[in-house]
Amino acid sequence: MFHSGMPVYGSDFIDRKQHLAKFNTFIKNNQHIMIKAPRRYGKTSLVVHLFELHQYNKIYVDIKRATSLQSLAEQIINEAYKFVGVEGIIQKAKESISHLFKQLKTTLTIDITVAELTIETLEKNEKQLLDEVEFFLYAVDLVEIIAKKQNINIKFAFDEFQDILNIADKKILDQLRSVIQHHRNVTYIFLGSIESVMNKIFSSKASPFFHFARIIALDGLNIEELKVFCEEFFVKQQISYDQFLFSVIDYLEGHPFYTMKTLQSVYYKVLEEDKDTIQKDDCIEALTIALFETKSYLDEVLEKIKQKKHHHSVIWHLANGKKNKTIDSPTLYKTYKSLEDMGYIKKRERGEYYITDIFLKILLQQNSDIALIEEKIEFSGLV
Repeated sequence: MFHSGMPVYGSDFIDRKQHLAKFNTFIKNNQHIMIKAPRRYGKTSLVVHLFELHQYNKIYVDIKRATSLQSLAEQIINEAYKFVGVEGIIQKAKESISHLFKQLKTTLTIDITVAELTIETLEKNEKQLLDEVEFFLYAVDLVEIIAKKQNINIKFAFDEFQDILNIADKKILDQLRSVIQHHRNVTYIFLGSIESVMNKIFSSKASPFFHFARIIALDGLNIEELKVFCEEFFVKQQISYDQFLFSVIDYLEGHPFYTMKTLQSVYYKVLEEDKDTIQKDDCIEALTIALFETKSYLDEVLEKIKQKKHHHSVIWHLANGKKNKTIDSPTLYKTYKSLEDMGYIKKRERGEYYITDIFLKILLQQNSDIALIEEKIEFSGLV
């Protein structure tokens, strides 16, 4: 089955054999890693699948969902206490500290002094006697304390790690590093989609996280392995297909989200129409459906791009393979760097950039508003 828009598990997980083996070698040996890749490239699915495959003790938090360091800290504390048999400790503390403490004294599987410190910290936080940085650092340190008490190693994944700079001052990196560098029972996995920011955090000599983790760039799906998977899947379903289906897979450049979405649309179409053959027109229709189902997201991206001077012009010329003659070289370079920092383009080599989102590129290549309204997309280069 082809799934899109969510982390995938078990037999639904496609490809990444080499990545899984490499990442597991690092994680198994308690080596911290940083995984960087454009949006919708399957970073979360990869880590979740790895955790499931090897049944690791794990914590996963998505910083993009956190509105503040405090909310992030609360999420971490909740996850940490699950390892000692306590669910929803934050909510229970808000309802009744005294009742919670009585419950912990009878159910806790570790030294009660750990819970006493947690309750004291929660009370101070409730009374605003702690700032949110102190509260957050306590939460992170709590994971190490519980892991040590339980004699386990916890694999701790921070998704969209670069977004911590959106909810805290940049000093948080120094403060966080000063705490976790002493942890021996926690292995950290940092995931990020804004590669330029992740590079500054983990590759800059001036950064506190310099040399803290092994850096790994996650590429698109292995196209040949994906073709084998499709071939085996459709043969099993007794569905034949035009070889144009493989041209579509090549065209999508191994982009995990868009490839899965398109293949899913193809498969659902033949099921709905009770067909046993996938034809070229089915592939084009599925590709169009997948793009238009994503168009609201792409429109939001374009609106963000248009808010910055020269950005739309530069990325439009890049998508259409044309030279931008209206902008001087220094401005062009700064705009490229800005678009790279936003995560929409990536540097291939000196002076050469490409758009990381294939559907964004296709949308920018459409030069007719009427064609867009009528959902008649021109897929340039697809043969």
